[in-house]
Amino acid sequence: MKKLWNRDFILLLQGSAVSTIGDLMYSVAIGYWVYEQTGSTSLMGIMSAISMFVTMLLSPFAGSIVDKCNRKWVLVGMDLLQSAVMLTIGILAYLGKLNVPGILIAAFLAALGTVFYSPAASTLMIDIIPRDDMVRGQSIFSGSSSLINMVGTAFSGVMVAFFGVPLIVVINGLSNLYSAISELFVRVPRTVHQGETVTVKGILNDYKTAVKVIFADPALRLFVPFLLILNLLAAGPMSLILPFCMEKGFSVDMYGYLMAIWTAASLVAVLILGVVKLSAMARFLVLSISFSLSVVFMSLGYLSDSFVFVCIFAGVGALLNSAGNTVFNASMMLALPEENRGAILGFVQSACVGGVALSTVIYGLICDVFPVYIVFTVGSVISLIPMIYFCFHPKTKEFMLTH
Repeated sequence: MKKLWNRDFILLLQGSAVSTIGDLMYSVAIGYWVYEQTGSTSLMGIMSAISMFVTMLLSPFAGSIVDKCNRKWVLVGMDLLQSAVMLTIGILAYLGKLNVPGILIAAFLAALGTVFYSPAASTLMIDIIPRDDMVRGQSIFSGSSSLINMVGTAFSGVMVAFFGVPLIVVINGLSNLYSAISELFVRVPRTVHQGETVTVKGILNDYKTAVKVIFADPALRLFVPFLLILNLLAAGPMSLILPFCMEKGFSVDMYGYLMAIWTAASLVAVLILGVVKLSAMARFLVLSISFSLSVVFMSLGYLSDSFVFVCIFAGVGALLNSAGNTVFNASMMLALPEENRGAILGFVQSACVGGVALSTVIYGLICDVFPVYIVFTVGSVISLIPMIYFCFHPKTKEFMLTH
């Protein structure tokens, strides 16, 4: 019987962890470089927009291509691409020839690598983790990422100040190279369509098939539009937490503490789910209750003027939201049909990222006119209506009980 902590899982986990550390330090370093060189914070927004735009448009097609390829070489190739990009950026920084257009091109290439890497890694996870341990496996993966982000956020600034931007960028390139080497030793099962010729017509047909499968499946037909709607209504505040804190009169240090508590609470949720094996009914209850209550607690946090209470409510809300996402994502992975798993996963990811991108823009525009905390609270209250409908819908319950 396959165990959760098998060789392939450990190799993929540690390779991903090292790469995540490098990516985190790079994001801080390159943000510092851009601000120091240009004094512009909007460029960071443009870099994020590039990533979301590429993901939103290419995810469905990238998933189809991944279904036809050897996923090991997709993982290795994308890590090598990102390694080459980062090492090039690092060398240019050392030579004093790095410029903003180069940074934006690097952001595009990195996003391109991620959009192919993500469906390959996600579908591979389904094959190397025992089906009855999917929630624990997903929790461990998410937990390691959350832990790295929590610790890394605190020390990245110090690392950049100590080592300098060029060396940090080079370290990120080497971390991607290490991840690629680790993935060479992962045993990757063949997919149903592996070896088929990749053509534009074939990709479009796979896209049409994915859409048909989604609309033919009652659960997926419910999930995709609701994932778009819920992300549209509720995801925007995450990009505007700093102005929210400033509006409340909190210091930048307090903002850092709040984000650390947010990440730590999410980590606690995935660690608990990584240890505890839940029954099907328990997974449904975690999903429905956690998602619904998370919106309530986040709204209470937005309305509070006390930093302590904001931290408490935000921490509880983050913990509940992370728990709901973990069990839902695990069930979703198990439900995807193997023959076009990548294409469907890409379509779902596109809906999620599209909702986040639109939410970020809409919340930003509205918050220029109205107080941030009011916009956050109203958006959360509105999102509670579709959230409750989604969580307690009979199809959602049936889906969670059978996957």
